[in-house]
Amino acid sequence: MTPPPDTVPLADPSGDERALNDRRAAILEAVVTEYIGTAEPVGSSHVANSPGVQVSSATVRSEMVALEREGYLVQPHTSAGRIPTDKGYRFFVDHLTGPGVLGPSQRKQVSQFFDQVHGEMETVLERTSGLLSELTSYAAVVVGPSHETATIRSVQLVGLSPLHALLLVVLSDGAVEKRTIDLDAEASEEMLARAGTALAWL
Repeated sequence: MTPPPDTVPLADPSGDERALNDRRAAILEAVVTEYIGTAEPVGSSHVANSPGVQVSSATVRSEMVALEREGYLVQPHTSAGRIPTDKGYRFFVDHLTGPGVLGPSQRKQVSQFFDQVHGEMETVLERTSGLLSELTSYAAVVVGPSHETATIRSVQLVGLSPLHALLLVVLSDGAVEKRTIDLDAEASEEMLARAGTALAWL
């Protein structure tokens, strides 16, 4: 079904497609933006003065009631302003926020970072998350690729003691897996090296 003109569609968890008109979408955006900055419930008078809203406080109050009824906003207590719900945040992220643009200094910072970063995948992801948080001033989460499709690049067995060895596996996506294994009998470094070579060909 084609949504009515001047609306922003959203598929809710039940599978029914609903839509917010431009005014309600602008009000929701104003509430989310203000709440992110202040962590305080947002009142209608503040929203009425926000860019893109430009309607009376009474109209904003009416629309905020509708947004609350539809699950995008909630009033934490009587006489307070509204705050976004999880559904409101999801709509904001999916439909109301555009892609950011990095300035020249930020692009240079990103380029230098990836020219210099190296190490195990976990370390690279941790440092990348820190860079993203620094650039955006928001909490950042970086998730690595799944290892399901990765192939084994190299295998090495390193002796730790007569009956213990460290198994190092380097995958094609850059991840390094490490496991300590128990040996049934003592093994020389030469035997461990041959075993590592054999494992790499499996």
